[in-house]
Amino acid sequence: MNLSNITYRGFKNSKLYLNKTCIINNYSIKLNKNFQRTITTSSTTDKQENNNNNSNNKNPKFINNNLFQKGLLTIGSAVVAFINPGRGDMVATLGEITGGCAIKSMKEKMKLDPIGRQLLIDKPRIKESTYPLNIHLLPPTTFGGAYYRWMKEHGYSPNERTEVRLIQDEDDAYVMQRYREVHDFWHVLAGVRPDFQGEVAIKWFEFLQTGLPMNAIGSIIGPLRCSWSERNELINHMIPWAIKSSKACVYLMNVKYEDHWEDDLNEFRAKLNFLPYRYLSDINQNKTTINM
Repeated sequence: MNLSNITYRGFKNSKLYLNKTCIINNYSIKLNKNFQRTITTSSTTDKQENNNNNSNNKNPKFINNNLFQKGLLTIGSAVVAFINPGRGDMVATLGEITGGCAIKSMKEKMKLDPIGRQLLIDKPRIKESTYPLNIHLLPPTTFGGAYYRWMKEHGYSPNERTEVRLIQDEDDAYVMQRYREVHDFWHVLAGVRPDFQGEVAIKWFEFLQTGLPMNAIGSIIGPLRCSWSERNELINHMIPWAIKSSKACVYLMNVKYEDHWEDDLNEFRAKLNFLPYRYLSDINQNKTTINM
């Protein structure tokens, strides 16, 4: 075999090898493209599903704010709420912006309880339209009767509660809304007046129940606005009561108060293991009456 034949055969074999390699490489490229197309389609579908899930669980009243805006709202609402505690909108804003972790913790506690879970599913609201038709006829010794008279006496309405707008997740937003709407129930159970002294005491109680930072802020700064006599009772009597009562009673976010309108108030308190507060003036008045 001469050199030219060997060269030709080598060239032919190398050409055949190259052709095979090209075919294999082309097939690999096609497989690669198809695989990439499959991955791209799959990831796009996943993104669409995630977006749909997020939109399904998004608070329809949510107003988006960037970090700078949230910072301004936090400082502004805190200052205004301290100067004028009657500004419920500023108190609500402060609670929504600072409550993130605490609200999620509240939600998890509700998920662990059958009544709490059902509340998260049904999302019932406390409005005048949801009152029982006979609430005005209930005796003052019942929970519903005591609540109705307390609201009327102080000129309050549950319809005035600010809607949650700064929390995106629908369940988280509901937890905050529910907390606002049961706040007056806790006043009635506690027997605490809605004046500044009483609100500070309730803020201590609520902070220990919910962990919401705005309650911590209110409970620490609040006493500075009280008179000396109010501060004395607050520090020596009301705050110790709030600590003791909040730890003794059940987790109050897991209570469907709407099912207990006709319950005797004291029996309902006992069921919740809720210890009401007794004002010093009431205790002294009772002592005077007994001595007489």
